[in-house]
Amino acid sequence: MTAITLPYSAAEALTQVRALIGESTAQFWSDEEINNWVIEGAADISTKTLCFEKKDSITLVENQLEYTDFVTLGASKIAEVIKVYSCIYDDESDVYRGLEKIHPRNIQHLPQSTAGPSYYFYHFGGKIGIFPLPTATEAALTDPILVYCSMIADAITDLPDHYQQFAIIYAAAMAKFKERKNGEAMQLYAQYINSMNFHKLDLYERGVDAKSDMQQPDRTVSVGGQ
Repeated sequence: MTAITLPYSAAEALTQVRALIGESTAQFWSDEEINNWVIEGAADISTKTLCFEKKDSITLVENQLEYTDFVTLGASKIAEVIKVYSCIYDDESDVYRGLEKIHPRNIQHLPQSTAGPSYYFYHFGGKIGIFPLPTATEAALTDPILVYCSMIADAITDLPDHYQQFAIIYAAAMAKFKERKNGEAMQLYAQYINSMNFHKLDLYERGVDAKSDMQQPDRTVSVGGQ
């Protein structure tokens, strides 16, 4: 067997699953169903661990509140976003401002509500909202909103190298379920779930959004009780 190196291609992932289930060429399991299990596993991994991280931008439109399209990833891709970590406003003057995360109900109840430069964002219903509403000036900027987020993976090639092996295990578990070898299937699936739980807590647990996240700690040292 040819040596395989990370990152896996879709073809290499298929080879790895077949090696794990003991069927080098399609007999009981077709290539198509194994490939589909690998894709399903990649989507599940990215959802559970938030490991498929992307940075992209949004072009503002005059008087438009909500957006569905990224500049680079393309139309309707914001619907695939699981979590938005940050939105940053770039007014092309080398001054960047992190937008404050709000709830849609806060619209028009905020200190900055007059149409113009962006101060707030929300992520809801597969869309990203930017507030205040942009004017023609903001709409003329080149990609003024930078978005840092986690998305649903469409393929094993979307996953970081150290997560790809888990899509292999997931696909092998599904293959064993089809074979009705439930004991082997559950053993593989338990290994998969335990790995997801570990990586989610150890690597990608980013905590909750809080006001203190926007503040620097006070490192003042008091001398002599003063």
